[in-house]
Amino acid sequence: LLWFLIAPKLPDVDQLPNVQLQEPLYVYARDGRLMALFGETRRYPIEIEMVPPRLKQAFIAIEDARFYQHHGVDYKGVARAVWLIATTDAKRVPGGSTITQQVARQFFLSSEYSYTRKLAEMLLAMKMERELTKDEIFELYLNKSFFGNRAYGIAAAAEFYYGKSLDELDLDEIATLASIPKFPSSGNPITNPERARVRRDYVLQRMRELGFIGTAEETAAQAVAMHATPHERPVEVYAPYVAEMVRQEMIARYGGDVLTKGYHVTTTIDPTMQAAADLAVRNGLAIYDHRHGWAKVEQTFELAPDEDAATASARLRGIPAQSGLMPAIVLRSGEGTADVVLADGNTVTLDAASSRWTGRTPAALLKRGDLTRVRRIDPVVKEG
Repeated sequence: LLWFLIAPKLPDVDQLPNVQLQEPLYVYARDGRLMALFGETRRYPIEIEMVPPRLKQAFIAIEDARFYQHHGVDYKGVARAVWLIATTDAKRVPGGSTITQQVARQFFLSSEYSYTRKLAEMLLAMKMERELTKDEIFELYLNKSFFGNRAYGIAAAAEFYYGKSLDELDLDEIATLASIPKFPSSGNPITNPERARVRRDYVLQRMRELGFIGTAEETAAQAVAMHATPHERPVEVYAPYVAEMVRQEMIARYGGDVLTKGYHVTTTIDPTMQAAADLAVRNGLAIYDHRHGWAKVEQTFELAPDEDAATASARLRGIPAQSGLMPAIVLRSGEGTADVVLADGNTVTLDAASSRWTGRTPAALLKRGDLTRVRRIDPVVKEG
């Protein structure tokens, strides 16, 4: 009766393998090097054949150990969930959703916690299992899942947290990534590394219990310190104004959703000529600026009397270098020189030679707390 009441309302799933997932807009130079990425989501869809076996095992171990055996619904898991509901006061219990059910919920259903939604999820999962292969379902899961920090899909997560492709990941990193979808915002290794470590170790334990890894591998991976850090996809050709022109033109031609459809735009920009033109403009601006003399500092920070270099350098986070000019905060000024700290925590002493073009010493131009700009000049080594 339930089947005949709900089944006619279930959506079609046969087009799921061809679904268009949200991807950013890519802009390239003429030689294929990346100029810019535009979009709110990080996602690089991958085919299931590109996923290393051990990575698949990690997700199976933590999410759905009987994925390749059941037909959409794991009745053992459902029975365990029902037992927990009957014997505890918990309103939400683990173990009731297979990977297939999660895909059904991600694509077609809300996150509402109700028996009606759960039943629809189970029926839809069984329908998916009849029309799609296990690998097609697994591929959808790996590409659709949210991993925190705007990373959607396992490929984007591997790049953001470790700066690696899937085949470069170590076992501890694989387990960490597999642990994220349960708590993508509050339990990812950057937001909460300790919680992520506990989850990672549990994934490794489950992999060992299922025979995917040995005890020695589990112990070695659990001993690795959490080391995830943000990694943005590197821009290989610096031409932000041209890239912005491309973004505006794409929106004018194809509408505002071009930032979610994964368009790849190749421009006529020659990277070598672009770099030469950029350098010529910046050199001309520097000559103009020097000709008109010293103006003033960019801004001034109120440094505490006992503020050290490490604390002061933290203030420089988010302040980018400009045309090779690195931001620096003045720690001391006097006797013709000034000590400044860079964003990496290194300190440099500026002497009279540092500002020859002004005709004044750094001490006459700067005071403690001022933000100034410095350029590192490597000495020319003459051969012979």
